[in-house]
Amino acid sequence: MTDDFITNLPKAELHLHIEGSLEPELMFALAERNKVAIPFKSVEDVRAAYSFTNLQTFLDIYYAGAAVLQTEEDFRDLALAYFDRVAQDGVVHAEIFFDPQTHTHRGIPFDVVARGLFAGDRRSTSQARHVGRPHHELPAPSRRGGRVQDVRAG
Repeated sequence: MTDDFITNLPKAELHLHIEGSLEPELMFALAERNKVAIPFKSVEDVRAAYSFTNLQTFLDIYYAGAAVLQTEEDFRDLALAYFDRVAQDGVVHAEIFFDPQTHTHRGIPFDVVARGLFAGDRRSTSQARHVGRPHHELPAPSRRGGRVQDVRAG
């Protein structure tokens, strides 16, 4: 099999937490745009941090990345970067999860997250279904939402 053959096959990506798809370059750009300090000095430091040794090292980089997501534009840029990247790999269906509580817990309104993600989706060529899920680490009173059936803005 050739790389072209594999690239051209239609693919589906299932159960992807979109915050975890944040690329180091976009993390730095959003941190700068939003004036958010991140615990990495360079893109290379972020890439090195992606060599997880356990769940905690994964969560550390996951939450550092989530912290730079502040505005509807940020969430749009995240979604658009993801969908543009997977479209090049032949992904025709992506089932995306996002963690509303990760953002509402920081004071980012749910509708900012959803509108931004769906704006990125609408600009992409992939067929996508977005599903929210509660963040189980948070105490029950902090949980909001759950599954989002369809909150796409026209």
